[in-house]
Amino acid sequence: MFPQKSSVTYCTPFTHQPPPAKELADNVEYPNLNAADMNARLENLSPRLHDCFDSISMNEQQHFALATNHRDGGRWWGMLFGFKQTDRMTVDNADFKLQCEHTVNILRYADNNVLLVALGDTRLQVWSTYSEVRNAKEPYCLFLIGEETAHKAPINQLCVFKSDTQKAVSTCLDNILNVWDLSGADLCSTYRARSAHINKLTGLATSTTSSAQIVTCDRGGCARLWDVRASSPSSTCLYDDQSHMLSFTCAAWTAPNELQGDNFIYLGDYDGNVHTLDIRVPRKLQQTDNYFAEGHVSRLLVNGDKLAVMSNLPAAVKISKVNQRHEIIYINENTHSRLTDAVWSNANTLLTIGHGRKLATHKI
Repeated sequence: MFPQKSSVTYCTPFTHQPPPAKELADNVEYPNLNAADMNARLENLSPRLHDCFDSISMNEQQHFALATNHRDGGRWWGMLFGFKQTDRMTVDNADFKLQCEHTVNILRYADNNVLLVALGDTRLQVWSTYSEVRNAKEPYCLFLIGEETAHKAPINQLCVFKSDTQKAVSTCLDNILNVWDLSGADLCSTYRARSAHINKLTGLATSTTSSAQIVTCDRGGCARLWDVRASSPSSTCLYDDQSHMLSFTCAAWTAPNELQGDNFIYLGDYDGNVHTLDIRVPRKLQQTDNYFAEGHVSRLLVNGDKLAVMSNLPAAVKISKVNQRHEIIYINENTHSRLTDAVWSNANTLLTIGHGRKLATHKI
């Protein structure tokens, strides 16, 4: 006859006498994976390249900054590294490294020796990465220049003006837009828009020749042009999808050429398309090119007359040569389990990072 009380049926046997929780970890006589065992295991906090490669940046000297994050369990944290080359990216081979209490969401070089770091706790930091004055024997060292918490939510977009590397722009999940001045001894917000978009802001791009113009786009199919020289935050509507069929994911400003100058904007969407806008002709799409039958366009990178278009779900990379039309010259459909960031290392080489296959090289 089975006992009638479940407390008797499922009670712990008297033979189960494990040691205290602090001694339970890695005990082969009691190999359980319950909460007490997991809490007793010491977390590995040693510097290492984590599985999630989330951001990469390159300066004019072709030095790379890489952000990797630990995203397992309840505690997330990250590290950033600096390398002179990408052939051997190891902890011991790093020129500088920093372990952070929070995730490192985005890295962008503002100057050859100045690195912008967007953390997962809404902070934006500016680090000096090289100084012979502070340390002549080991000039590659990190020194915090400035730090601000001007956003209420984590930063999701960060871009440096190519024409003026002392200026940068950032946006957050609450659709707040900030323009930063790095020319002084600290971070200074010179332009701020509290409600840049009604829908979720998903894309940000800056002009290659001007340090005053910014383009943003959102999930609702709206693209806006900002001029930071205005006395009050205001923008011009470049495009607004009235059919509610478009949903933009990213933006890129084209390189200047003889015919169009630097007036063209590329916008990726959730249907795998890349749309071309002319800022001189607002509210009209110049052309639409389909790149992916499956997956959404997650990243756009311009390198002269070449356009790198990256997707997620599934992850893939396509590179096209843009003249009057988009001519695809490279395809790689097996890159990462999730593609996060990319950088052009030279005129014919694209580096992509992500989760899974962490760093991939694409040569045309």
